Amino acid sequence: MKLILSTLLFSCFFLTHNALAINPDAGLRYINSRGKVLCGTNLDAPAFASQDENGMWKGFDVDICKAFAAAILGDTNKFQMVDVRADQAGNALTTGQVDVMLGGQTLAASAEARGKAVPAAVLYYDKQIFLARQISQSNSLEDYKNAMVCVVAGSNDANNVEEFSNKHDLNLKMLTFNSELRAKQAFLLNRCQMLTGNKIYLQGVWEKHFQDNPDVKIIPDYLALKPVYVLVARDNPKFQSIARWIINSLQLAEMYGINSQNIKVQIGLKNSSQRNLLGANPKLWNQFGLRPDWVKMALAKIGNYGEIFERNFGQYSTLQINREENDYLKNGGLFNPLPFL
Repeated sequence: MKLILSTLLFSCFFLTHNALAINPDAGLRYINSRGKVLCGTNLDAPAFASQDENGMWKGFDVDICKAFAAAILGDTNKFQMVDVRADQAGNALTTGQVDVMLGGQTLAASAEARGKAVPAAVLYYDKQIFLARQISQSNSLEDYKNAMVCVVAGSNDANNVEEFSNKHDLNLKMLTFNSELRAKQAFLLNRCQMLTGNKIYLQGVWEKHFQDNPDVKIIPDYLALKPVYVLVARDNPKFQSIARWIINSLQLAEMYGINSQNIKVQIGLKNSSQRNLLGANPKLWNQFGLRPDWVKMALAKIGNYGEIFERNFGQYSTLQINREENDYLKNGGLFNPLPFL
């Protein structure tokens, strides 16, 4: 009897879970029933997500996850960061391990064509660089001719290494692995002289493993500019729209000059897009299934896109990354948020 009951309970759970996956509102329903947003990230990079001595989460991905929590649940504290590797993103999204995937996710055409995850919005632009064991004091790439590079097989990174090597006549050799984690482990075991990847990720690897080792340094030359996405499950187009407009709203608020310092005095706005953004027309945000006042709440707690960027990547962080491409078109950057109409 117990076996039959257990089988029935498992079947009910399986059917319910799959019904949620098929239903276009599955993402929101599942999050609301759970009471928290699950955000996948790479916990190797403190700039993405880390906990302080008091157990408080901080980092770029943490702030973005808090924005999702504010929009869906009306509380920036209702979130959980989940350690997910890049090669696990699709499975993590489709099985409900996470609701959104952050953590420096880039994308190749082949991965999108065959994968279970799709990009919803560009979070920021990163740069591919090298982390290397120092060969000479000059830190010149010329010193690394014929060096071995640990890299993920078949990835954008591998293609960029090949092109960079050919362009600069470096004759770099590639030691390939099926995941970013394996490539990093090989570098830690000194199986290669160089490790390549996104700057923010490699900065985290350096801080965690080599901060006190003067023989391992980040080489400043970059191989390519890479967009980093928020990824969502392919079978949930409504959640793709939700994620896109959440990111757009944080950027739009900065474009309008609305931030954590002045959000409480933003009243009597005449611009329709600004009014809609801040929930003056609740119907618009309700159509997404989100809280009409979520932007005001998120801005008060975590700030707009610029505040989030500067705190975690920019002038108020250890990375000291200039906005450059991560600014708006009018300032020479690549972002151009859409009005909320």
